[in-house]
Amino acid sequence: MSNDVHWITAAISKAREQCAAVPEFVWTQIEALLRGKISQRPIPPVELASVARQLIEDMVSPPPQLEEPQ
Repeated sequence: MSNDVHWITAAISKAREQCAAVPEFVWTQIEALLRGKISQRPIPPVELASVARQLIEDMVSPPPQLEEPQ
């Protein structure tokens, strides 16, 4: 396992233990960000603030409901 994968997995596991109330889909978004956009290039402060704001909103709002076929 590479060091990149190891630190991401370890950080998310530790955070999950401390923040049990965070919805699963938010953890999925955080992991995707750490493995994708954030690890690929420097993120400007404005974009990072936008990402943080979206994650906070996702924690407060209920997850989007999938429409069932009728």
